[in-house]
Formats: sequence, structure tokens, C-alpha cells
Amino acid sequence: MFSIRRTALTATVLLAWSGCALAADPVYEEPVVASVYDWSGVYLGVQGGYGWADADVTIFTAPPTVGSADLDGPFVGALAGYNFQSGNFVFGIEGDVNKSWIEFDDDADAEIDWFGSVRGRLGYAWDRTLLFGTAGIAFAHGEVPSIVVGEDDDLSFTGWTAGLGVEHAFTDNWLGRAEYRYYDFGTEDITRGEVDLTMHTVSVGVAYKF
Repeated sequence: MFSIRRTALTATVLLAWSGCALAADPVYEEPVVASVYDWSGVYLGVQGGYGWADADVTIFTAPPTVGSADLDGPFVGALAGYNFQSGNFVFGIEGDVNKSWIEFDDDADAEIDWFGSVRGRLGYAWDRTLLFGTAGIAFAHGEVPSIVVGEDDDLSFTGWTAGLGVEHAFTDNWLGRAEYRYYDFGTEDITRGEVDLTMHTVSVGVAYKF
């Protein structure tokens, strides 16, 4: 009987000592912290894409002559901007300028030889992926045949643009993007007439964030 009691007492002491040892020396596990990318900063980049434009032409004859031309072609350009991030929201400003070969080839040639914009941006970031909307002022330069034989009307347009896009940070500095934009350049005068110009573009690009 004494042996059984001594064995039980020994077991109780061992269990109590083990509990105290575990309480005194807990196992530390370092918390797992998710990586959150910071979109804030200045960036420079290049882009390229394709554009489709619609030029509605009115000639002031009696009665007026109305026609339209569908232009399309590629473009390449440069861009620069700045982002500021607050929580998941990203605010920014961006400018771009593009050399284009958006043309109409039929009986007569018409073209948009360059265009650009200055825009605000608002986006929502999921770590390294950013979905954004953009809108602002747009500019373009082009030529259309004049009703005077052998001459062209040289046109400079000012209007607005808006679009949507997505960016992804492949590294801390290198960003890739894809974007769609709509342009409305309004109406400009030509010789004895006017041209109303709108355009759609899709593009991809790469930028370096400093």
C-alpha cells in the first residue's frame, strides 16, 4: 500500500514540474506578415498600342456635304506620372505623348500623326495589382485633304479622354500595364467645313518606379 501511494505521489510531482517548465518556457512563433506593395512614387515608362478613329466631315456647300472617314493604325509613346497611396486607394497624375500612324487610305489620305494627354488617376490596389480609372485633357494633331487641290488642312485638336486599366508590379520597381481609352476631340474648322473627331485606343506598357 505504501509503495502504491509513493508511486502516485511521484507521478503527481512529475506532472506538476512538467507543467511549470512548459509555462516558464513557452514556444515562440514569429507572426506571418503579408507583403504589402507601396505604389507611391514617380515613374517613367513607354507604351504601344492600336487606335481606331472616326472623323465626321461637313463641307459647307449648298446643301452641306456630310461624310465620314474611319482611321486606324498603331502608335508608340512615352509616359510619366506620380502616385500617392492611402490604404488601398491610389491617387495619381499622369501625362503621355504618342507618335501615331492612325490613317485613312482611300481616294485621299487623312491621318493623326501624334496625340497625348494629361490626366488624373484613381485606383484600388490589391497588393501588387492595381485597377484604375483615368480622365483628363487630350490633344492631337492631324491632317485632312483640303478642297483646294494639292493642299492639306493642318489640324490641332483639344478635347478629353477617359479610360480604365490594370497595372501589376512584377518587382519593387518594374510595372506592367494594359489600358483602354476613349477620346473626344470635338470639332475643328477646315477649309469651308469642319471635322468632328473621336477615337478609341488599347495599349500595353512598362514603367520604372523610382
